[in-house]
Amino acid sequence: MRDVVTSSEHDPSLKGSEKMTMDENHRILIVDDDAAVREAYREILAPTERNYLSDGDRLFGGGEAKNRSLPYGIWEAKNGDEAVTLVQEATDRGKPFALAFVDMKMPGMNGAETAREIWRIDPGIKIVIVTAYSDVTPDEIVQVTAREDLFYLRKPFNPQEIRQFARALCRQRNLEQERDVLSLGLRNANLALEDMNRNLEEKVKQQAEMLIQSEKMASLGILVAGVAHEINNPLSFIKANLSSLRNYAFNMVALLEKYEVLTASVAERCGEHGAVQTRDIHDFRQLKKIDFILRDLPDLVAQSLEGADRIEAIIHDLRSFSRMDDNARCMVNINESMDTAVNIIRNQIKGRVEIVRDYGELPAVSCFPQKLIQAVMNILINAAHAVDDAGVIRITTRQVEKTPGNPGTVRIEITDTGCGMPEKDVAKIFDPFFTTKPVGRGMGLGLYITYEIIRAHGGTLSVDSCEGAGSTFTVTLPAEKEIPAS
Repeated sequence: MRDVVTSSEHDPSLKGSEKMTMDENHRILIVDDDAAVREAYREILAPTERNYLSDGDRLFGGGEAKNRSLPYGIWEAKNGDEAVTLVQEATDRGKPFALAFVDMKMPGMNGAETAREIWRIDPGIKIVIVTAYSDVTPDEIVQVTAREDLFYLRKPFNPQEIRQFARALCRQRNLEQERDVLSLGLRNANLALEDMNRNLEEKVKQQAEMLIQSEKMASLGILVAGVAHEINNPLSFIKANLSSLRNYAFNMVALLEKYEVLTASVAERCGEHGAVQTRDIHDFRQLKKIDFILRDLPDLVAQSLEGADRIEAIIHDLRSFSRMDDNARCMVNINESMDTAVNIIRNQIKGRVEIVRDYGELPAVSCFPQKLIQAVMNILINAAHAVDDAGVIRITTRQVEKTPGNPGTVRIEITDTGCGMPEKDVAKIFDPFFTTKPVGRGMGLGLYITYEIIRAHGGTLSVDSCEGAGSTFTVTLPAEKEIPAS
């Protein structure tokens, strides 16, 4: 059994300034197989209140102690195994020793081996090897411990030497611990600062990208307005000419019908000569497919006029979208805005995606038309990209939550039959720069900008998606909500 471990830290006889402060580490471990030596250490470092010489002073020939420092917390072990156990227990409790005085000659592990094992548990503890005589040199001790920061004390020692070692080494251990705490705090502060800088850089990058996007949209609006104007001029006379051609075609058909009657009459009256001329006309008519042309010409003109009307509608939508009215709020028919958005992106879905429109009766909504159409376009483009080969995009509009005196809200649902998204992506779909598209097919800003536009209108935007089962984007807008000009 090892000796009873004692500590003046918990000695109720200590009073006032004699008790060590808990802020500093003054815990000392004495490792010696001689009980009298351990008692001497305790009397030197944690003396009882006496006015005569301590046992340590008498044992080692020292004079009366003067200017003694505050007593230390003392733990004792009579061999290396007990010392290692005490160090492990103290470390586990978060109350490590500051200093250990270790006798070199002990049963079992010697002082050097004990120091090595102690340092394996607590590399920061200060160790003083105490020896009266030894065949082991300091270099050999260093070789055993693999550490050069050992201190040596020869027996018989002076109590003042013990106190000096205790003061200096405990102070050094405390300074090192304080340095470690400060270093950790500085490292954490640096990490926090780096994280703050990264967040700031990301914010700046986001704002820059949004500014670039805004400039692109403004430039695109000017370009689209100019192109729409230039296309509209030739389209006007194309439509006028097609209308005239339709009238001409009707007249030409009527004239050819009269010629056919005349040809039959000539053949009857002019005999053989008339029959030859009639056959020549008939052969030419067959060769040039005049009958097919006469039947097809009205349809060609009608289809051309329909195409011109569609071009005119697209130009109208483009010009409406490109109007420089970002600061102008007006009452808008949401269903018409849906049609405009569909017409603008039609080239991205033509022949691949079917648009199904299920519109309800809606009240007018006060909004910024261009921004709202841009938001819907972004959702539609995202839905179209989610459809690989062929699919359906359904647009549903409804007035919901209507009560007497309260127009409620307008809800827009855009559902696609595309690939859908895993749950982990749904949570991040509106984050800036997040995208599931391949490199080069998107910056990850479309849905983020859409989210910000809808939020600026006092509305909400949400998504419900399941991988392999399509997605539904739901937009809600307050009906007749007054939106402050931005």
